[in-house]
Amino acid sequence: MATASASVKVAPSGIAGAGRGLFACQKFEPGDVVASVDRPFVAELEMDRMADTCAWCFQRGETDPEARAKAAMMGMPQGFVETKACAGCHRAAYCSKACQRLAWKREHKYECGVIAPPRPELPESVRAAVKLLGRLKAADPAGAEHKKLLDLLMEFRPAAEPDRLEDFKELDKKKFDDFNMLAWAAWTYCGKPGYYGAVDSRAGATAFVFNILCNAFTLASPVDGVKFGIGFDNTICAANHSCDPNVVMTFLQPKVELRALRPIKSGEEIFVKYVDVTNPIGVRKAELKQSYFFDCQCSKCLKGTGSAEDRFAASPEELPSRYFAIADTLVKKHEAQLSHFLASPVDTATTAQKRVAAMEAEAFSISGTTLDGGESVQGDEETARNALKMCLDSGMWSLTRQPVHQLCRQLFQTYLESGSPYRAFRIGLKAYFEILPKIMPQVFYPDRIIDTWGLAAVANILCSPAFSEVYDELQASGVDLRVVFIGLLFDVYDQLPRMYGLASPFGKVMENTYKQMVAGLGLSEAELRDRVKQTWPSLETAARSIDLLKG
Repeated sequence: MATASASVKVAPSGIAGAGRGLFACQKFEPGDVVASVDRPFVAELEMDRMADTCAWCFQRGETDPEARAKAAMMGMPQGFVETKACAGCHRAAYCSKACQRLAWKREHKYECGVIAPPRPELPESVRAAVKLLGRLKAADPAGAEHKKLLDLLMEFRPAAEPDRLEDFKELDKKKFDDFNMLAWAAWTYCGKPGYYGAVDSRAGATAFVFNILCNAFTLASPVDGVKFGIGFDNTICAANHSCDPNVVMTFLQPKVELRALRPIKSGEEIFVKYVDVTNPIGVRKAELKQSYFFDCQCSKCLKGTGSAEDRFAASPEELPSRYFAIADTLVKKHEAQLSHFLASPVDTATTAQKRVAAMEAEAFSISGTTLDGGESVQGDEETARNALKMCLDSGMWSLTRQPVHQLCRQLFQTYLESGSPYRAFRIGLKAYFEILPKIMPQVFYPDRIIDTWGLAAVANILCSPAFSEVYDELQASGVDLRVVFIGLLFDVYDQLPRMYGLASPFGKVMENTYKQMVAGLGLSEAELRDRVKQTWPSLETAARSIDLLKG
């Protein structure tokens, strides 16, 4: 795969104990492509996606006729993509003969007979290791493919360092044993080969599984949020984590890019986020330890709890007495996780600090974040609303301290799924004006673009005759929902070139929607933008008046 290797290089990291890092070979401005690969070196679909998603280019097609027709009517790519299963294994599927040929030549020929029925469906890591062992056996020892495979085997952590593997085992023996079992399965399904050149294939399978699962990134569609699977690339994954990253990664099906978030100097180290960096320091560090097995030593974490993400809206001693009983129960429930939510050690923390920490642990568990074996609560609408109410009504959380935004996103999706688009619109509008600009200050940040795209889709739904009462109510307050929809589309369209590009699958959907919208209204773009400019103050006033506790 082609790589923008001239723009970056791998060298020893500036972070103590981090090993290697990725460095800029030139200067970059915000939105610039820092590094790019046409397809990750390893890219594996989740088992649930193998039937409807191309195993090479990751384009997905709806298999349900009704959903397919609806997607096509909306101009969404999944309405036009059709995948067909490989005639050999009947498991991997492709959207075209071209994709099937590329996949076969590079990797599928090594797994086709392995994954075919009656063998059960194999996890992503096992399929990846099977393919990589096949590629290793076939690679020219003097070629670039062989070099990349050895780099993955011998340079990436944790397998590259026996001490790091021992730390892994001590930290999470169950996960360590699970990874070893996956590696054994891959090696066994390959026929238990011996050595490929100087490489012990069983040890190689183990290294492939550990290094991929400890360095992989998620492959997901920005259009509809569908998670496809996992990816690994020697260049992209050479970038270390920072809680104050200077690049962000985007997946363009199948291209992967690193885009600059701020100006980067030549020679500066490239940092990407591995976890949600809008979370408090304790949550970030625990997630990194839990999933990637290292203690974060980035510049932001070295400053301790002084960042905006760690500031409560009030002192724990100001927690209203009506929350004491609830909090005391939660202290017992989350005793094992409390240390991640406290600025000081558990044994020196005050009762008030423990109460607020336990409330935070509960709210995070409902938003989907679990630490140290804590239980994740399946957040239905009522559970998520109660968690959001606990945060805001207690006075401890501002709108911009997590997990408030995570809970808002959760409720936004829940309201849509339950057929309540107006409630989704209200919570999305509040986030658009009062949360996103603070926690994601770059207007072209991918999560901010995606949230705005989702809000635009809901505004468009509310323009339909079925919601005429809502439309008329907002119109009376000076807010024209058609203009809101247009303004949100302008926002997305204007920022896409700096993050996804208009040639990406997301960009093509957006440009098609944008052109249809402008053509259908019979006004020039300048006139439409002027109407948006006139409407936006009233829209912001309406957003700031929304009380999230009232739904």
